[in-house]
Amino acid sequence: GGSACALEALFVAAGSRGALDLVCRALLEPGDAGWYEDPGYLFARECLTRAGMALTPVPVDDEGLNVKTGQQRAPKARFAVVTPTHQSPTGVALSLPRRLELLAWAQDSRAWIIEDDYDGEFRYDARPLAALKSLDRDGRVLYFGTFSKVLFPSLRLGYIVLPPGLRAAST
Repeated sequence: GGSACALEALFVAAGSRGALDLVCRALLEPGDAGWYEDPGYLFARECLTRAGMALTPVPVDDEGLNVKTGQQRAPKARFAVVTPTHQSPTGVALSLPRRLELLAWAQDSRAWIIEDDYDGEFRYDARPLAALKSLDRDGRVLYFGTFSKVLFPSLRLGYIVLPPGLRAAST
């Protein structure tokens, strides 16, 4: 993903669903508003709905998640779930201007960006794209990854890389 992290920033979870459940329990409250990509990853949406989150679909176009539409549809959102390096299911990458716009929104709103980099290490036509987290200067991105595609899928191993402010709170 192009983002270095300290060992104490890494939390292992039962796959990406387990990581998402952990974030919902630790950082969010039932009823919190959040954005999800439309179209987007169905299992993430189901997990968030089960956790009681108030979800707003935000359209994806050829530059990725449309941040301006998200701000119009759910201006008080506390989080956004995105797949910026390879959007699921369209395959589009979140453009640099949209990445910066999303990060600025998160900082201004004190919102969390949940970056699901489910297959960021697999690019066959070019070098892997840098994670959105690598641009995060304000500690608003929670980076999710999984070992399911490089190790045994049945192990359901995933991880979360926490931003610096949350690392101190978790130790």
